[in-house]
Amino acid sequence: MKTSRYIQIARRLRAAIDRGRYPVGAKLPTEHELCRQYRVSRYTVREAIRTLSTAGLVRRRARVGTVVTALPGETAYSHSITQLRDLVQYAQSTHFEYLHIGRIEASGGEAHGLGAQPGERWIRALAVRRPQRGGKPFGVTRLYLNPALKGIERKLRGAGGPVYALIEKDFGVRIGRVEQVITGVLLGREDAASLGVAEGTPGLAIRRSYFDEEGRLLEMADTVHPADRFAYRMELRR
Repeated sequence: MKTSRYIQIARRLRAAIDRGRYPVGAKLPTEHELCRQYRVSRYTVREAIRTLSTAGLVRRRARVGTVVTALPGETAYSHSITQLRDLVQYAQSTHFEYLHIGRIEASGGEAHGLGAQPGERWIRALAVRRPQRGGKPFGVTRLYLNPALKGIERKLRGAGGPVYALIEKDFGVRIGRVEQVITGVLLGREDAASLGVAEGTPGLAIRRSYFDEEGRLLEMADTVHPADRFAYRMELRR
């Protein structure tokens, strides 16, 4: 999947902030200046700034402009979602690193959560998510994929966007519904080690289940985040 232009610009601005070109308290160039510099529309620039704002790096201030408020690595990653396409931005603006991809025979508890028969062989992957390549991880994901998605294991590592988009593109199905459950947890030994924190650290667990238009579960992603590295923001409008 080709990276969106606004994501590319957000990455360049993030790198400039990291190098000290725009220190904390400094203003970014105006929208007009950024449009001219990158030869893009104002909409593209605003989406790039929104990406940086979501990551907690900048803040828009009335009559002042866009001000740098933190350096990369100093702030928790803040994920905002109002519609499904925001998951595409999340996937493109962060780095997803697979640690293991294989298959499991679903046990009783796993089979129940997946709506599968005990012993059914599902595809399972373990991955960490970072704000950028080489950055400090802020999430560990256990990904479960329906065995009907034959051969998807070979495609995962090279996919740059969200897995659901890969499923739609390569398997000719459409995701009709996404269920999300958020709970507070204490991080277990394995997840704590992957994230570089102490066992028992407070965290946030997010389970997203992706169903096709027939109601069949195709993907389930269980992700845990240390509480001090991730914030989830949802906006509801009347």
